Amino acid sequence: MTRPIATSMVIVALMLGVALAQEQGKPNSTSQDHRQSWAASTKALTVSGKVSDDGKRFITDIDTEWAINNADALKGREGRLVTIKCYVDPDKNRIHVLSVKPDAQYTAMHTDSAFRR
Repeated sequence: MTRPIATSMVIVALMLGVALAQEQGKPNSTSQDHRQSWAASTKALTVSGKVSDDGKRFITDIDTEWAINNADALKGREGRLVTIKCYVDPDKNRIHVLSVKPDAQYTAMHTDSAFRR
């Protein structure tokens, strides 16, 4: 009779310890640095599109529009096609730009397969 009671007490104690360990492992989002919260929330994506004329919005190839969190990263590229690497916050419809590359324009050459017969 003592053995089943002792076993159940040990099981309850183990489950309580596991529950407390899970609760303590949760990060406190208010103490996180802003940049870390962007990095922790999503993976970095590479997207092509056009920077708006005012430089505060980004329109992707599939016509979705995103607000730019750090507009100074795209300064001087207003109204141009670019490829950016960014973190996306879909809840607020915002992006945080990590790097920018100008979109390459393709030029046809006479040696391309389109000109072969």
